[in-house]
Amino acid sequence: MSAALLSRFDLVFILLDKPDEQLDKRVSEHIMSLHAGSGEHSPAAKKLRIGGVSTIASSNTQHAHRSVQSSPLVSRLKLDPEKDANFVPVPGSLLRKYIAYARSFVFPRMSRSAAKILQKFYLNLRNQNTSADGTPITARQLESLVRLAEARARLELREEITDQDALDVVEIMKESLYDKYVDEHGIVDFGRSGGMSQQKEAKRFLSALNTQSELQQKDCFSISEIYSLADRIGLRVPDIDTFVENLNSVGFLLKKGPKMYQVRSSSYSWTQSSRSRG
Repeated sequence: MSAALLSRFDLVFILLDKPDEQLDKRVSEHIMSLHAGSGEHSPAAKKLRIGGVSTIASSNTQHAHRSVQSSPLVSRLKLDPEKDANFVPVPGSLLRKYIAYARSFVFPRMSRSAAKILQKFYLNLRNQNTSADGTPITARQLESLVRLAEARARLELREEITDQDALDVVEIMKESLYDKYVDEHGIVDFGRSGGMSQQKEAKRFLSALNTQSELQQKDCFSISEIYSLADRIGLRVPDIDTFVENLNSVGFLLKKGPKMYQVRSSSYSWTQSSRSRG
């Protein structure tokens, strides 16, 4: 939340969500119990009564007790050129009907063993979140894992979320986190999606730009020169144009004309301004 928005509040109280092994375990157990219930008051039982469907095909129920597969999900999803030579995609209209049926009548319950797998993964993420730069990992991530596991079981019209479903979801989540949030040490840092990671990149970029300014004895650079420098130092930002505009908006760069920017923080700029005042 920006300082301008915070100033509109009369009182501001800070609630710290610090990782606590015992408390995190209790919270995660409570969340998992909400999705693992099989009694009259469980969400799954209520939805089944509302949907008017008490059972699902026995063949799908039997799949709930299948053994855990050793191969990762990504390899199981790939088509084999030889075995799947005659593969024919499901028609779109049939797929839409299948999804509509699954969403309306299938409400999987969480098995205890699957709940333990998701809980363990969540607690590991929680324990890794020790960096002051990252956005705290909260119970929202655990809820996300539960929703994904429910969707994985619902895809096969099953009443129970299996260990394999949980492992598949953990694999998907790891892949997602690795691409965007895992730092160079293998630790999950949600701040890398923007915020602090871009601040670090900004410092690195401005340092390189200041060095370039000293070497070339100038403080104005074209946008093409900025692109070239960004490529040379391997700048890691989602969009370079937005990055440059952000630096301009906070005053590190000053737009001097079409596609021209002045470096405000370079020692060369300070030297020139001192001479002009003298």
